[in-house]
Amino acid sequence: MRTYIKYKYLTYLFAASAVFSSCKKELEAQKPQASLDAAGAFTNVASVRAGLFGVYNSLQSGNYYGLQYNAFAELGGGNLIHVGTFPTYAQIANNQILTDNVNISDMYNTIYNGINNANTMIAAVPNITDAALDKDATLAELRTLRGLMYFDLLRYFGGSNDGYGKANGVGVSLKLTPTLTESDATPIARNTEAQVYTQILADLDFAIAAPTFANRITNRAGKDVANAIKARVQLYREQWAEAEALATTVIGSARYSLLTTANYGNIWAAKNSAESIFELDYNSADQNSIAFYYYTTAAGGRNEISSSNALNTAHEANDVRQAINFTTVAPLSKTRKFTRIATGDDNVILFRLAEMYLIRAEARVRQGSAQKIADGLADLNVIRVRAGLTPLVSVSQAAVLTAILAERRIELAHEGHRWFDLRRFNLTSTLGISQAYRALYPIPQREVLTSGNIIAQNTGY
Repeated sequence: MRTYIKYKYLTYLFAASAVFSSCKKELEAQKPQASLDAAGAFTNVASVRAGLFGVYNSLQSGNYYGLQYNAFAELGGGNLIHVGTFPTYAQIANNQILTDNVNISDMYNTIYNGINNANTMIAAVPNITDAALDKDATLAELRTLRGLMYFDLLRYFGGSNDGYGKANGVGVSLKLTPTLTESDATPIARNTEAQVYTQILADLDFAIAAPTFANRITNRAGKDVANAIKARVQLYREQWAEAEALATTVIGSARYSLLTTANYGNIWAAKNSAESIFELDYNSADQNSIAFYYYTTAAGGRNEISSSNALNTAHEANDVRQAINFTTVAPLSKTRKFTRIATGDDNVILFRLAEMYLIRAEARVRQGSAQKIADGLADLNVIRVRAGLTPLVSVSQAAVLTAILAERRIELAHEGHRWFDLRRFNLTSTLGISQAYRALYPIPQREVLTSGNIIAQNTGY
């Protein structure tokens, strides 16, 4: 019988070398069961490769990119509606999340589990003597992933009521050493948003500077991914010039190209397209539940979430993306970005070239000069023209920013951006949210209580 959500976590069994196994079950915060020696677990290239797969395994979890992380950003942001039966999903759709929401708790714990896996390896790799191991490149990959995971925690649980990168922004607990024994699990108070960003940027800068870190690695994080993550981070931090420069680095590399208007749907119908910078690989033996949650029971799914009419009507006439974002033939109101219900092997794209154009467009326009606004509009029109739309003509800075936000909604629909974009633009009130504190998700109440309130709850909850 198919489970409603597929969870995977990595259990470390340490002997002469590391043995890894994954199990599809609900993830709970696990106490360390014994004293574990990271140095003994990772001794050669083979054990390091297994450990790296464990970190990616956390990203693939149904609690993370395998379903919930992106779906909740679309559900809370109004691109999806809740049509199923899970009350925890209804809380997210209504932006009335309770502190004991189990799905939010599972997401939070899964991301920290991935961070701990990365921390364990980061601590071990410098001491490995296998000459076949490129330590710098391995550490660069691990720190790229750790930077991404901390940024993802910050996007939901940190920041300010009016966005990100503000002076009063709250962060999450920075845990940079592995939790290997029960004594290592001492609760750590939350850092400020600025402190978390400092660590994220340190991880990404290490990766970008690593001389042997490959630019592009299929289905894995390479140097291009580190640059793409940093471009997104700097956009959130309102560091416009650097966001522009980083997006330009990826765009100008010529390693990626936009698919044509006629082939737009192949970004998802096929895998690892020329447009994809970083996508997580799934297969029939390593599945996700995304299409299963979208599609109807008649089509073999659960029918928990659907595309919203608001998303549908946001499209302009003749936009080729409308048929991908909102189906008008049975099953209705679904997406064509995730369709593999039976096999669960839709890949999940985390970064693609279209987003880099939109990041650069916004970063340029935010800088305010007439030339930057014109250049940003040109980037925006690259995406519009690819979608089959007419280019926009020169208008005011405010009008172009409004157009960019609208374009991000359509181009990146179902990819986990909408909630965060509304937070960045300080527009969560347009969703009918009257309590400004709900721009931040609550820290899971269990984390607050078991820490003895060392881990503070977000104000208002």
